[in-house]
Amino acid sequence: MKSYILITDNCESYVHDVLCSLLPLEENEELIIFDNLSTDNTVPNIVSTIDPMMWLDEKARYRFYINTKREEIEVIKKKALSIAKGNAIFIDKKEKFDIREVLKDVKN
Repeated sequence: MKSYILITDNCESYVHDVLCSLLPLEENEELIIFDNLSTDNTVPNIVSTIDPMMWLDEKARYRFYINTKREEIEVIKKKALSIAKGNAIFIDKKEKFDIREVLKDVKN
């Protein structure tokens, strides 16, 4: 299984494009999103992009967490790794991308 991990922090201008590059998930993939208490429209953009898939997915492969306080990125990464069910792949893109390019150097 592949576990895509996206850490967001005030990225309303590109989060939709990044998510659209990952979606829809394949059967052996999950998406874990941690928002670091964004103050812009990042959270509403995420919700509007993944909401239909998140609620209809019986296997709970879409998980979205919003921090209640700002944290260091390394702390958030540890949290994400602790709940990932598969091979963790951190997504740090800021625009639409081809997931195959990201995965070509990742071992399953």
